[in-house]
Amino acid sequence: MNVLNRKPDGSDIPVIIAIVLVGIVFAIVGAVVLAAVLGTFVLSAGEQVGPAPSVSFQFGVSDGTATIAHAGGDSFSAGEMIVVVGETEQSWASLSGEDGPVARGDSISFDVASGETVELVYVGGDGRELVGRFSA
Repeated sequence: MNVLNRKPDGSDIPVIIAIVLVGIVFAIVGAVVLAAVLGTFVLSAGEQVGPAPSVSFQFGVSDGTATIAHAGGDSFSAGEMIVVVGETEQSWASLSGEDGPVARGDSISFDVASGETVELVYVGGDGRELVGRFSA
C-alpha cells in the first residue's frame, strides 16, 4: 500500500501522543530552568553593594582599648565594615550599637591584647576588601 493512499486506522495515535507528551515535558523543564535563572539574577541584583568606599581611618590603642575613627572620605553603612581581631569578627554596627551610616568623626572602641593585629574589612557586592590594618 502506498503511504499517500493509506487510510487512518488509529495505529499512529500512541506515537503522536508520545511525541506531544515529550514536547510538553521539555517545555515545562525549560520554563522552570528559565524561571530559576531569572529569579537568581533578579534577587541577587538587589544585594550588590559595590566597591569599597574611599575612606581614611585613624587607629589608636591605649590601655588595652583600640579605637578606630572615620577620619574622612566616603560614608558607609555600619553593617558593611567588619573588624577582625584574630579569629573574631564583629561589624562596626555591633561595636557601635548603631546600624546607620558612618561618617567623618564617628568611632568605635573595643578591647584588644597587646601585639594583636586588627584588620578593617569592607564587605560588599564585590566581596571582601581589606581597607585597614594595624597592630595593637
